[in-house]
Amino acid sequence: MKKPMSDVLYQEESSYKDMLLRKSMKMRIMETVAFVFGMMILAQFFPSDATEFKVLAFAIAIAVVGLSPFLYKAILRPMYKLTKTHLIISLSGQEKSYPLNEVEPIYEGRHVYRLSGKRESLMVSRQFLSHLNERLFYYQKGNKKRR
Repeated sequence: MKKPMSDVLYQEESSYKDMLLRKSMKMRIMETVAFVFGMMILAQFFPSDATEFKVLAFAIAIAVVGLSPFLYKAILRPMYKLTKTHLIISLSGQEKSYPLNEVEPIYEGRHVYRLSGKRESLMVSRQFLSHLNERLFYYQKGNKKRR
């Protein structure tokens, strides 16, 4: 569902910092699997008590955690848009639109929300989250008046 740009109240593309700090559980598991795979390969070439093994294990950890947000950004190209009535999330060129009545924060002050009943991690800045929470407050307040 495409929304005209004039309807968009706030729009944001995920930054490196947002992707590093606000990853979904699926992304964290993929990083763990990549680290374990790297360690298994490393264990084939060096004994575990060797200094080279320890230094390279540390390098693999830094590479997996530090470089993965660049990879996510290149592949997913996350874009978040907030309109008066919808939260629109674009990942890998596919847009999903969630009505604000189906968006609710799971933890106060965090980046984890329930979108259409499904737990999702929003990789956005605190500024976007504050705009979203403000919009949710106004939207819920408006719906209570109509009842």
